[in-house]
Amino acid sequence: MKVGKLKKRKNSGLLYPYFKNKSFRLNRYIFIKPIKSVKLNYKKKKMNLTHEICILNCSEKLIDYKLAFQLQNILHHSKIIMKNKNEVQISNHLELKKFKNFKENMEKYDFCFILQHTPCYTLGSVANCSDILLDKENYYIEELGDIYNNLYSNEIIPLMNKCETIQDKINQSDIYNENTNYFNNFLKHCRQRKIPIYRVNRGGKATYHGPGQLVLYFIFNLKNYPSNYNERIINKHYKYTNKENFPSKTSEYEKNNIYTNSNSKENISSIERTFDLRTTINNFQKIGMETLQKFNIKTHCKKDTIGIFYKDKKIISIGLKITKYISMHGLSLNFNLDNNFLKYLLSCGMNHNDYISMHEINEMKKKNYIYQKGKIASSSNILNELTLNITESLKKVFNVKVRNIKDIREMFY
Repeated sequence: MKVGKLKKRKNSGLLYPYFKNKSFRLNRYIFIKPIKSVKLNYKKKKMNLTHEICILNCSEKLIDYKLAFQLQNILHHSKIIMKNKNEVQISNHLELKKFKNFKENMEKYDFCFILQHTPCYTLGSVANCSDILLDKENYYIEELGDIYNNLYSNEIIPLMNKCETIQDKINQSDIYNENTNYFNNFLKHCRQRKIPIYRVNRGGKATYHGPGQLVLYFIFNLKNYPSNYNERIINKHYKYTNKENFPSKTSEYEKNNIYTNSNSKENISSIERTFDLRTTINNFQKIGMETLQKFNIKTHCKKDTIGIFYKDKKIISIGLKITKYISMHGLSLNFNLDNNFLKYLLSCGMNHNDYISMHEINEMKKKNYIYQKGKIASSSNILNELTLNITESLKKVFNVKVRNIKDIREMFY
């Protein structure tokens, strides 16, 4: 190893007076130079992902689970088919116009459905029948799975027609009434005939859906939202060419190394963005937390558990299915839930006492007092405010515009 003096450079800086007029060791692997400061410039590419979310607000409707599942599935698979950009042979002029509008809106918009369900139990991908605590004579398992799986472009028209039929049935659905005893009606129905327990294609275990629980379904192209990405700094200036992972020539290293050439215009590191599933799920959790925060309800997440908790009790459940970055299913928020329904299942492996609803929380009781001078506020007031808060949370978390629609058929015309 040779020892020699370094030539003076205009840009050489000294970290400490001791190094002045001193010799430095130099080998063929490493070049050492004192520096005054290091400035890194990051070249950040813009993500021009413009998308809008259509919100179909049916929050006061009690919609049959299977009906809502069919609508989700149609839009979910339609989005996947549209991504393939296959040609569709349509001879009918009216159908062709309808298809073009549908295709344009599928590419332009994502969808959020806000609704309630008639009482039902569902099984996720990792659920067992033993999670259902009803008598076996009172129910049967109905496999929903992927109703419209492996579809081709030419089958889009029948799906569009099916969408219109589903909307007609949604319009005929009952309106939620907080004074109705839905649990007693459910028990009577169970005694009269078997009820279906739906096995579906979402993640998670068994869960309950019904009156007093607001459900949000997300048909999103998740790659369209920058907030679903993680960022990582990449420095392209290091050139390793030998087994020891050091530069093969000192001069090349000195020329390209950002630490020895801090004023060089080439000292730019790029930022790489990658889609991250964990970040995406966290964003859906943020929507729930932001929504409840507007009611002054402080919630939190638990490590290694998906969902939102108020103190030690769960108030929001989340279950998704993602295919080719297109999501379906979503989250359920308990606002006035009858806990008697939860006695008949191990919901997500938890006991019914581990759940809570907004109407049981002190912050909501105080808010209701403001509403109607001591009386509990009507469900329509709470639902309207919930829907408004959800809309604002969606806009904030995903940084998007929203469009409110009253009828899914608006996508065709």
